[in-house]
Amino acid sequence: MVTKLYSRQWESTPLIPIFLINLDRRPDRLAVMSDQLGSLGLPWVRISAYDMESIDDGILGERVALSGHRIPMGRGSQCCALTNLAIYQRIVDEETPAALILQDDVALSADLVPYATSIDWLPDGVHVVQFEKYGKPSSKRLLGPEFKDATLADRTLHRLYSRTAGAACYLITLDGAKTIINHRGLIDMPIDHFLFSPNVSPVFNDLHVAVVRPAMARQQDDDELPSDLLSERQKQSKSFAARARRLWQDLNRVPEQLRLMAQGARWLNFEYDGSSKGADRG
Repeated sequence: MVTKLYSRQWESTPLIPIFLINLDRRPDRLAVMSDQLGSLGLPWVRISAYDMESIDDGILGERVALSGHRIPMGRGSQCCALTNLAIYQRIVDEETPAALILQDDVALSADLVPYATSIDWLPDGVHVVQFEKYGKPSSKRLLGPEFKDATLADRTLHRLYSRTAGAACYLITLDGAKTIINHRGLIDMPIDHFLFSPNVSPVFNDLHVAVVRPAMARQQDDDELPSDLLSERQKQSKSFAARARRLWQDLNRVPEQLRLMAQGARWLNFEYDGSSKGADRG
């Protein structure tokens, strides 16, 4: 399943392994990402994604629910979840302290580079960090106070306490991967909900998720790099049942959010900034 492709040789400074998810039938997207990561000087490893056009139900159904999803999942979303699970298993098997996981349609700021140099900046207990802003250019997220010792390139790190979407650029630690691999039960929601939604995720509280603000990654527009999941996303986003379910989940979260706000959490603007602030690169 895995093909190794490096943009350059490893240097003396240890880097966090970067796993790039790519379908075998999408060399166009691989070429774009190869150029982008090469321009940033970041080595990477290609992960051949499970393909909704050829995946066997027996393989897919071992870890991912084929029906009865808590959050709607099309065939492509199910394959995406299985591919991420395979990466987590690799992290566990190889005892990798942490890894950066990318999808092959993500635009990256150069400020991501210092975050991929080491994990010295990562606070104890935080096992997943989202670097991406998905969807609207700007929106509000309930975030904890800034981690004072985790500021790189003038970007700040905060615990996440409200749902957010997108799994195109995130870091996961060995302990985070173990938490997910050891989870009992099938994955019955898209992988970004499983990672980044306190409303529904059974592992969110154990992962102690954080986000970098402003975000340094965004999935590119579908007219730039057409997504194989576009039709799934459009159908699901327009579903009245899905919208009603999401509203109910948000309302159920309000008491806990009020408790967190009493402890210092705040609703803050969360947006993508692709510029390079250029600070703290050492």
